[in-house]
Amino acid sequence: MRDFPSIVFFWIGENTSIPKCLVHTTRLVMGNSVNIVQLTNKNTEEIDGVTSVKRYELPEQIMLARLKAYSKYEPETEEVFFCDADSIFINKLSLPKNNKNKIFLTPRQQDFKINATYPEYYEEFVNKNAKEVMPFLFGAIATISNQQSFFRELYNICLKLPDRFHRWYGDQYSLNKFLDGGFDEYENLNTEIYLNILKEQLTLRYLENAINENVQLITFKGPNSKIYLEQSTILINYFYEKMSI
Repeated sequence: MRDFPSIVFFWIGENTSIPKCLVHTTRLVMGNSVNIVQLTNKNTEEIDGVTSVKRYELPEQIMLARLKAYSKYEPETEEVFFCDADSIFINKLSLPKNNKNKIFLTPRQQDFKINATYPEYYEEFVNKNAKEVMPFLFGAIATISNQQSFFRELYNICLKLPDRFHRWYGDQYSLNKFLDGGFDEYENLNTEIYLNILKEQLTLRYLENAINENVQLITFKGPNSKIYLEQSTILINYFYEKMSI
């Protein structure tokens, strides 16, 4: 029996430095017993440290590709945690217990007026706030007892959206459309714990406080996210080496 939920991430492309940080910190924090699964296309290289790679024939558009990969993956453990690759674990993963539902979603915390012209024009976003059209983030979703029909629904919704949603925003927007259709069999994850968002460099003080507050996953956003991610991985290495002395 596995000690943790399976950690599942999606990544395609030649540059794999970002998911390498995720896999490295996952192993550092949770050891060899955690099942780490890379979902990808037929030619992206395997990330060192993953338990397995699942390869699929995927569309070229990134949003469709991710949703299709999620829908094709057949869980190998009872609990599965799907996360963004531009993230790092700082604590052992533990999902909420005594749940009545089998799907856990991460609500958006910060609201803002969406720029309807970036990266291309979205008429659906004109004069809208983020929470109106995409109230849940896609960077942390947990399932229990094989809920792949959930992702198949999202993929089918996204397929019918305008092509621009196949390139950007399609995962979050499809999720909101699905929920608007009446689906309510889910529970919320604590965003501060399971998808703690940073737009700056991780500091030792922030890391120590976050670990003490049981923050489990930190994800990086913004133009310098790749740099922050790599530097933070070095910091976490230092922290755990210091703790083991």
